[in-house]
Amino acid sequence: MSRITVITGKRGTGKSRYCLDLLEECEKEGLSAGGFIAPAVYSDGLRTAFYTMDVRTREKRLCGVRTDEDRSTIGRWQMDPSVLEWGNELLRNSTPCDVLFIDELGPLEFDRREGYTEAFTVLKGSGYGRAYVVIRPECLDAFRSILPQFDMITPEGGACTTGPRI
Repeated sequence: MSRITVITGKRGTGKSRYCLDLLEECEKEGLSAGGFIAPAVYSDGLRTAFYTMDVRTREKRLCGVRTDEDRSTIGRWQMDPSVLEWGNELLRNSTPCDVLFIDELGPLEFDRREGYTEAFTVLKGSGYGRAYVVIRPECLDAFRSILPQFDMITPEGGACTTGPRI
């Protein structure tokens, strides 16, 4: 039976770093992985951009850039639609796998039904053993209404303080 573990916490607490550490554990244990992780780019302590990284190939594509202009996709972020579609394609092709990574789902997916919407279809399936899904704290209730059964962990500064590991 597939198990879902939600990774949640404030911005900048190391959720993506935690996913990268989990991915390294998967590799050491010989587990197959699918999905994507979103490593950030920082400048002077401010997150200025982030990538979408295919966990199988390590290919990275610039997905979002921080902007204060009116052309932003959501909040302060201008998203690249071609990278969002690529991420959805990664998700469609992510299973079967032992461990699925989805980093992250937020207001774009829950409020606007855009972004990585393929995540919900894949998570409802059974083609993975365990899924690690990064969810913004303000989106937990919306996620729970779609997939009510999940474990939850909260990394702080890149270290896990609660919940299950691989």
